[in-house]
Amino acid sequence: MLRMKWIDLSLGLSTFLSGLYGGVGFFIVMGGNPAITLMSDRTFAEYWQHTDHFMAARMPVFGPLLMISLLLSAILLLKEARALPAWLMLIALMMIIGDVIFTLNVNHPYNKLIQSWELESLPADVRMVRDKVVDAFYIRILFMMGAFLLVILSAWLRRSNQ
Repeated sequence: MLRMKWIDLSLGLSTFLSGLYGGVGFFIVMGGNPAITLMSDRTFAEYWQHTDHFMAARMPVFGPLLMISLLLSAILLLKEARALPAWLMLIALMMIIGDVIFTLNVNHPYNKLIQSWELESLPADVRMVRDKVVDAFYIRILFMMGAFLLVILSAWLRRSNQ
């Protein structure tokens, strides 16, 4: 009985954290990216510098917490002999890891570049960089929202097969 409570707590935490992460992706699709494409060069640069600053401070805590919760949920699902929900949770974890790898290889170089800009003297290629940032986030959305959907499906399958 105690194990059932741990799995419920773990799945609840995984759903909540992946929902926050997927929600960021949803915001990007619904308003973030479209708004960025309408910003002036200076507004984009200033917005991105601030956003990157705050995300860089929070993701070293949030990211590992999300990944640990997904791994713990997968392990507890395996202990319950719930193979399909466990595999879906592991795939969600792999999607988050894929997003981290993509972010480190694609987004971080852009973030460093944008952080180096002086707002009073922006380079000529601001719009090109902005468009690449927007395109990169359209790829990241697949990881972010995909992981959330897999977590939801995993939890739903566990409940529907009890």
